[in-house]
Amino acid sequence: MKHPRRKAFALALLVPLAALVAVPGAEAATERTIKVVTYNVGDAGGLKADLVRLIETERPAVLGLQEVADREDVVREAAAATGYVAIYETDRRAIKHNAILVRGNMNITGHGAGEISPASKVDPSTPGTGPAEPGDCGCWVPPKYVNWVRVGGAGFEWVVGVVHLTPSAQRFELNRELHNLQVRNTADWYSSRVAEPIVMGDFNAEPGSDLMAGMRRVADSYSAPSHGDRSIDHVWAKKDSAGSAVDALGGYGSDHRPVRARVTVTR
Repeated sequence: MKHPRRKAFALALLVPLAALVAVPGAEAATERTIKVVTYNVGDAGGLKADLVRLIETERPAVLGLQEVADREDVVREAAAATGYVAIYETDRRAIKHNAILVRGNMNITGHGAGEISPASKVDPSTPGTGPAEPGDCGCWVPPKYVNWVRVGGAGFEWVVGVVHLTPSAQRFELNRELHNLQVRNTADWYSSRVAEPIVMGDFNAEPGSDLMAGMRRVADSYSAPSHGDRSIDHVWAKKDSAGSAVDALGGYGSDHRPVRARVTVTR
């Protein structure tokens, strides 16, 4: 005697197995590589020449800059002289602290910024502090942002974020609380990206320190000693990425050395 229900059940089992068979013409995983540089320009003199030399020597796809709010004209001149596109966001206060330069042959599909901390109280000795309003304590720092750009095309895109986190978190409790908030929000921004994410910048903490535990949960870091003997400028990418040509570059005008990394993923 035949059992139609058993036959139907057997056929149902075959459907998932058929789905595992490779479809002719399906796209194989491909290595994707991007070269990036992060640079806190600090009080570098001769900034235009500094940036032009860095760009012409390294030719990164994306160059992330910090501490450039008051030097927009110089940054744009350096970008124009080297065939790069300078991206400054303009919609919110303090958002120009970071800027992004993109090589001219890259396809830019979006850019913007997200707040990672509001204006906050810190220890009064922290660089960049001031009053929130006249007569205030003078111990406030402006909001901080992750500025980002998305580059690529059909089928694959990178999104590269640039940050500058608050200093002296190892020394002062208020600064530590603020730094922890910035790390959490940077990690959340990173984890929520659809395009292949990278985030880089001046984190004011070494990647292996307890201050960076939130980022280590979601990404791996590429860095080298960039401020004296401390590695506080990093590039973060997914844990299955590979980093090459990672170095802190000497001979530039800031007290920070630019950090370069070539990041490869297989997707």
